[in-house]
Amino acid sequence: MKKLTWALSGALVMTLVGGCVSGSGEVGTDDNEEVIGEAESAVTCPDVSGTNINRSLVVTDPEVLAKFSFKRTIDKIRTTASVASTETSLGIYQTWMKTFTNAANGGSCDESRVDPNNYGLECPRTAEAKLATVNPFAASPSVKFVPVGLFNRFDLAPSTGAHCGEYRIVYAMESTNANISGRAFIIFEGALPNPNPAAGVDACLPVAQFWQGLTTDPDVNSRATKLEKFYFTGGAVAGFSTAVHAANYGLATNSDPATAGQIRTNFFVDFLEWHLREFKLRRTCTNTADPATCTLDAQHVTVKVNPAEELFAGTHTKSATFRPTFVGQVKNLKATTVTGIKMGIQNQFNEWESVSQAINVRYANVANTTIRTDIQTELTAQGSTLTVNNILNRATTQTCAGCHQVSNSQALGGGLVWPNSLGFVHIDESSTLSPALTGTFLPRRKVVLEKFINDRCTGVAAPAEAGTTVGDSLDGASN
Repeated sequence: MKKLTWALSGALVMTLVGGCVSGSGEVGTDDNEEVIGEAESAVTCPDVSGTNINRSLVVTDPEVLAKFSFKRTIDKIRTTASVASTETSLGIYQTWMKTFTNAANGGSCDESRVDPNNYGLECPRTAEAKLATVNPFAASPSVKFVPVGLFNRFDLAPSTGAHCGEYRIVYAMESTNANISGRAFIIFEGALPNPNPAAGVDACLPVAQFWQGLTTDPDVNSRATKLEKFYFTGGAVAGFSTAVHAANYGLATNSDPATAGQIRTNFFVDFLEWHLREFKLRRTCTNTADPATCTLDAQHVTVKVNPAEELFAGTHTKSATFRPTFVGQVKNLKATTVTGIKMGIQNQFNEWESVSQAINVRYANVANTTIRTDIQTELTAQGSTLTVNNILNRATTQTCAGCHQVSNSQALGGGLVWPNSLGFVHIDESSTLSPALTGTFLPRRKVVLEKFINDRCTGVAAPAEAGTTVGDSLDGASN
């Protein structure tokens, strides 16, 4: 056991000091609240190691997944959204699926706010829009979505502590409907709010300890109950909300800006074309003070870190603005490890869908001479022996389509090779995990989780660079 003495101000609430893990792996309570003030307080924490990836980072146990029905997640989102009682889970789901078609067919993919830069969004997608015609919540549905995995993405917690990471639920489509075939996945990526953002990311320590503590619980039914509390019913980590809550999926009201968290789809309906899209929740109210006047929608937003290929080709009006932005990312793209490669791109440059079967993110195939010259100049200035194509191929790995398919086995220079997906997915309908996850990303997330906890229990946590995540402290990837 190691002891850490921190100088805590009155702003640091008990979610920090009350969150140390006992030998049983349970998260502590606020027993020490009276010691918080201007005086120093001793905090005792365990030095953790040996984290079980299949308990603490990705969960696929049937006993756990049985508690995570698609209906339960949609119901929880609806009941926490503060909307009219006339809003139903079925209505919300069907309106969401109609976003894959155009206004003429009752959808919204052609509304003016979607793809305003004309990077290219297929609208309508008739195959996907058929999902709006079914009831996945029926007693015997012809199309349903079943849970295949829970993912702990504590590594995505911003270094500022703006939130405490993302906690994901992946659902896979099962269809006996003669009119709907193919494959489809829906991923709920809830960003867990930090109840004490003034304390920064250190206030997220109890969340990290909760997940790591699952390693020491050998009873799958006990772990299932803990995860049910964490996601749905509350009380898993003192002071924190549930992971499934409307507010955690980007919820905003009327014209307010979207918040953290999102829902993603990875669809291959009728086996036509694998493509990924991103959505955030929005309340539309005639009177924001009266929930009875509010409706709830899942709206298309850009697919993050997916710059349009036209920007590299120099054929878009924003190409000249994009070039220095991309060149500024060379320092991040020339990392010496696969998990260290990263890219930050302003939202104005992102596509509204990422197609895994197209060439639109194969940037090395489309980049023009101007941007290639700028990249080479930057590589030379940084003393790098990587080629321009290495940088462009590394940029492709950071896109959804790249990570899910396009970059499989891609040589990236510097002895690096991008690890393989399962073919368009990283977890399949049988809860099988991809080689990229099992061999590269999950082991790195394990190190990130343990380091975050141990650094704060030894007092050696270094100040984080602005704009980074806790995973970046070990060159963690955001894939």
